[in-house]
Amino acid sequence: MSKLNETKRAYDKIKRLLDDEIRKRTGDSRELARFQETLDIAFYLLGWSQFEYLVRNESKEIVEVGRNTNTIDQYAWKYLADGIKEYPVRKRLDLIFHTKPLIRKELDKDYTVRNEAAHNYKHLPADAKDVSAWLQKLEALVDDFES
Repeated sequence: MSKLNETKRAYDKIKRLLDDEIRKRTGDSRELARFQETLDIAFYLLGWSQFEYLVRNESKEIVEVGRNTNTIDQYAWKYLADGIKEYPVRKRLDLIFHTKPLIRKELDKDYTVRNEAAHNYKHLPADAKDVSAWLQKLEALVDDFES
């Protein structure tokens, strides 16, 4: 189990507190709605950073296993190992999820959302607003590739 589970629990608790405050508020709740958007983006980015760390570790392990084989492929794996530090996240996702193209495609879309939020200050699109479910999905992916 990764830290993503704890991140999800923290997000759910803070979101519940914010939702309670919105329900209690009798006047204008636009400020709280902006807080909610900021909370969603912050936890989306935190989830990605935790997931990226795990993806980096998993991809290093895959490369290490490949380079220690006694086949002709070991030379390709050794070449890849020499440049693994510079390998971008999307390429690492290709390495881990090459047998699961639908998951890989979805992660590519999620990573684009992450880049837009982190670098262009964009809000999360409507289909990415359920941050709790998304964090749970990441945790399931981590459980899958760590088993």
